Amino acid sequence: MWINIVVGLVIPWLTIGYLFIKNPVVIILMYPLGVATAFVGSDWGFGLFWEVTPTYEQNHSLPAFPFKIGYFPLLAVLFGYIKAKEIINTPLLIILFTIITAFMELVGVWAGKIIYSHGWNIFWTLWIYLLGFMGTTFYIKILKKYKILE
Repeated sequence: MWINIVVGLVIPWLTIGYLFIKNPVVIILMYPLGVATAFVGSDWGFGLFWEVTPTYEQNHSLPAFPFKIGYFPLLAVLFGYIKAKEIINTPLLIILFTIITAFMELVGVWAGKIIYSHGWNIFWTLWIYLLGFMGTTFYIKILKKYKILE
């Protein structure tokens, strides 16, 4: 569980803290989106399509909790930060984040930290991340349209 806390929570929060200093508005707007997306996505498929180790009898989703409030919000924050700065064009940004995120999850699968079941595989994961980053792009467009995010 210590690995989950360090990799899923401590390192992401340190990175988010650094980005907060650079652009607090993006962090304040994107972090809640990342948390909400993580909880909805994880609760939808947890126990049905995937598990995160170590498993606990009383609370099967506990090992994923650090990732829900650290790693996944970091992805939303990084995506929003790069999108707001317009460093990379949007389609390329979506593709890069989808592939990199799916690869990071694949590393978790190879390491035995994530266990797929009931026909779930990395290709379904890739599609879920693609949809998530497309939704994040839509959210950012709304924020820019109403001049909440400049």
